[in-house]
Amino acid sequence: MLLIRHSVGSRLFYQTNEYNIQSIGDKWVISIEITEDEAIKIIKFKEELNLFDVEKNQKTWYYSSDANIEFNNENQMIITADHKTVYPV
Repeated sequence: MLLIRHSVGSRLFYQTNEYNIQSIGDKWVISIEITEDEAIKIIKFKEELNLFDVEKNQKTWYYSSDANIEFNNENQMIITADHKTVYPV
């Protein structure tokens, strides 16, 4: 499950089980299908987002320090993260 939260106060912006995380070099590209309205709400806070990939035995925190977030006309949001921390659950 992927959670997109506000880094200030941890408000939940979006939750989904349909997502993809791909490691490319020293970054991670996270893609999700999302409506334009939902994307607009998230992009408004693009410099203050925490992303959590929650699995059975671990939780991984991703962060994009340069707010690298795009939304395309295929209703896909692409977030490129440059920080990853894994926590055991």
